[in-house]
Amino acid sequence: MFHDDRGWCVRPHGSPENVARLVTRRTWPPCAAFEIEGYLFLNDSLPEDGSTDFAVVKRPTKPGEGFTQVASLTLGFWSYENALDLIRRVLAGEYDARATNFAVEPRLETAAAHVLSGCSCCA
Repeated sequence: MFHDDRGWCVRPHGSPENVARLVTRRTWPPCAAFEIEGYLFLNDSLPEDGSTDFAVVKRPTKPGEGFTQVASLTLGFWSYENALDLIRRVLAGEYDARATNFAVEPRLETAAAHVLSGCSCCA
């Protein structure tokens, strides 16, 4: 994650198809995050570069474990089909055991808490 100080508003989005549609059809505010099956797709874009980068973070599955970043994907440049393929590969666990994975501590917010936080990205 480039932005370890950023807060993300996480909303479940149900299916890989839905998230692939969402990330390839528009740009998102920096605080946007999508969750599918225990994986978080956190908008990790740099505002000035125009690409839509997502840090892919796996939620802990056991008590005492932390979050793990398993990938960084620039999904905004891909077609729907390519983005869907990458998302499905993430969900299949293909990125889980890579040597480049590392522990992260994302600041996650519910939609209700995010609204109350007065996020400057959403204002």
